[in-house]
Amino acid sequence: MRLFAVKACQLLVEGGSKVAQSGNDASQWSLFGLDLERFAGSVVLGVRQLLWGHESGLQRRFMPKACLKGNVLQVEEKDAQSFGLSAHSSEVADATAVLLPDDLVLTRRIELPSVAETELAAIAVLEAEANSPFSKEDTSFGWRVLSREASHLILILAIASRRAIDSHLDATRADYLSRLREVEVWSNCEGKLVQFLGFGEAQRKTEYIATLARSAAKVGLLALAVAAIVWWPAGALSIKERQLKEMLVETELRAGTATAARNSLIDMEDRLTAASEFYDDRLLYDRWLDQMAALTPDSAYLTSMSFDKDRLTISGQAANAAALQTTLANAGILSEVTAPSAFTRDNRTGRERFTLTMQLVEAQQ
Repeated sequence: MRLFAVKACQLLVEGGSKVAQSGNDASQWSLFGLDLERFAGSVVLGVRQLLWGHESGLQRRFMPKACLKGNVLQVEEKDAQSFGLSAHSSEVADATAVLLPDDLVLTRRIELPSVAETELAAIAVLEAEANSPFSKEDTSFGWRVLSREASHLILILAIASRRAIDSHLDATRADYLSRLREVEVWSNCEGKLVQFLGFGEAQRKTEYIATLARSAAKVGLLALAVAAIVWWPAGALSIKERQLKEMLVETELRAGTATAARNSLIDMEDRLTAASEFYDDRLLYDRWLDQMAALTPDSAYLTSMSFDKDRLTISGQAANAAALQTTLANAGILSEVTAPSAFTRDNRTGRERFTLTMQLVEAQQ
């Protein structure tokens, strides 16, 4: 299927070139042998990469914040910030995004020639329809460029069932979506965030474009102001420039030593803070994993474990979830063993799904 997408892309690109080169079929988009259609496509691609590419940094600066909910332990904070996402629930956010569990998402790497980048959206649709095990109406997908080389680029495609996504959102709505109508849907593919299309992403994108427009207007006004200043009489500007240079030299001479000392202190303080944060509240995770494995009976298995300082949250399935909760509560190394949500039975496995939170008693000592 990957070869089919590559071939289709090559046909699209080569077809435009042949029309521009043909003497009998001169295209209205060619001028003196130059394929203006491909040139326009390159311009559009550049604008799209500037606005929506995580490399440009515009989204990090101007995109309204969205709080990313779910199992965010494996999400790179820098990558999330590139899309205006925050994995810290304490931060104030304008929207909410949900990270899908890995077992709901199918991923596929696609290698394409570099010239195909102007047609990535169409190629992603073709690949999603060709590789999805779900019906066309039930297929939801997202894509992202992982790397660009001189001759090719690597695309990662994420596919999921829209029905499964809706079920996951409904199942988690009681936790953090009760007052929200639409949310964004993301997945963590090979350590990189990929956004699924067709959910609640339009709201933030619209606000992002509006913010960019306002910022561009401010920059335009600033440019006009600078242009007006430039047109002041040359003599006045020259005098002002000389005065400013003299003040700058004098200030640099006076503040040079103090600035160096301050920078040294700031650097030392940053290192001490980083070291303190690194060693504070560190748990011996391997020991707790061994203890939880010893406490969990063979009739139960865990699907996830997350630590938050001295708090532990586990999820999984068990033949008797209540009995497992009692076992953990009587273990002596855990306290406040509670179930934030009711146990539910999985009809496929015949086991009870559970989520339990508890306090690590030994971690407090």
